Amino acid sequence: MIRMLHLADLHLGVENYGALDPRRGLHSRLIDYLDRLDEAITVGLDHQIDLCLIAGDIYKNRSPNPTVQREFAARIRRLREAGVVVMILTGNHDISPAQGRAHSVEIFATLALEGVIVADRLRRHRVNTRSGDVQVIAVPWVTRQMLLTRDEMVGASFTTIEYELRRRIEQFIERAVAEREPDLPTVLAFHGTVEGAQLGSERAMILGRDLSLPRSVLAQPGVDYVALGHIHRHQALAQQPPVVYPGSIERIDFGEREEPKGCVLVELAPGHARWRFVPLSARPFVSIERDLRRSSDPVGALQAAIARSDLRDAVARVEVQLTREQASLLREEQVRGWLREAGAAVIAAIVFDVERPARQRFAGVAEALREGLTPRQALELYLKSKNVPPQRIAQLLAAADELIGESES
Repeated sequence: MIRMLHLADLHLGVENYGALDPRRGLHSRLIDYLDRLDEAITVGLDHQIDLCLIAGDIYKNRSPNPTVQREFAARIRRLREAGVVVMILTGNHDISPAQGRAHSVEIFATLALEGVIVADRLRRHRVNTRSGDVQVIAVPWVTRQMLLTRDEMVGASFTTIEYELRRRIEQFIERAVAEREPDLPTVLAFHGTVEGAQLGSERAMILGRDLSLPRSVLAQPGVDYVALGHIHRHQALAQQPPVVYPGSIERIDFGEREEPKGCVLVELAPGHARWRFVPLSARPFVSIERDLRRSSDPVGALQAAIARSDLRDAVARVEVQLTREQASLLREEQVRGWLREAGAAVIAAIVFDVERPARQRFAGVAEALREGLTPRQALELYLKSKNVPPQRIAQLLAAADELIGESES
């Protein structure tokens, strides 16, 4: 039996919210992501994993800075020193669309490090682990440049290129499954969207055009486990075989505040896979949203709402709706103080949405009409209230008389 740790979407280098930690010289959010990766690796080592499969999107973008690269390499070294084989599938955040440019994890392949496999092209790998061999059918993020450089695609429409790309990927998967060694456990690793998956914040982070495959193409007979990456929300799309997104290891923004973050432990044998999701202690994101326009004590109501919220070590956001009169009672610095007292680690935003009273441009006219004045008399009253010159009033009233006469004829 092969034990595997399935991770994806590490996004090291994302620095939404937070600040530089002067003690460690790293951004506080980078520390969050590294802590989650350390936690996941510890989970894996505690369960004596043989293989760590990272299904794409190692970094925030295709050009990680040397500090972030160093920190990731240190985690790879920890796994290798424990005897764990590491396979890295390239994702859309890892590769450049320009032909010939190195991707962000290519250095590991260039160094030919023993026990570290970079899967950056369509290929079936036989992976030797201390508990036996496992075969991995790798389907990384595929760029359209792979086809655009071919003579037969010159001048082809985007729709044709899209169809051809998908067709060739599907043909590769079918061929790789047919040619697999049936006596070995088989994993299909795919970085991309599976039709029917629940999407999340990754939609705003996509680098390159998304490619979606049907679940039936991946969950073929002979595949024991489908290891997915790219979608940040953990979900299982099938059980026979398991088709699993582990989700990202840390929350990116408030769109993910309700999502558990974690990793997946898998036990593999030929024709069999058993898995379970392990939550990680991702930093909480808490949004306090209140409509206080009808509150007689908006200050007390907001303070109480903050006190009731669990903000310990959280990234916090406050958004309240107020009347113009209430807005003068609340100060942003006061709210910041309440959030800090409640234990918030980061204050992302404080928004006072002040109600704008509807403009009653003809309030005086409406009152005049209620008092029995004719529309012409009400118009004359309105024009005088606006200090319109008498000559201009006469011209406008004459025009009104003409319009009124036309409407009555």
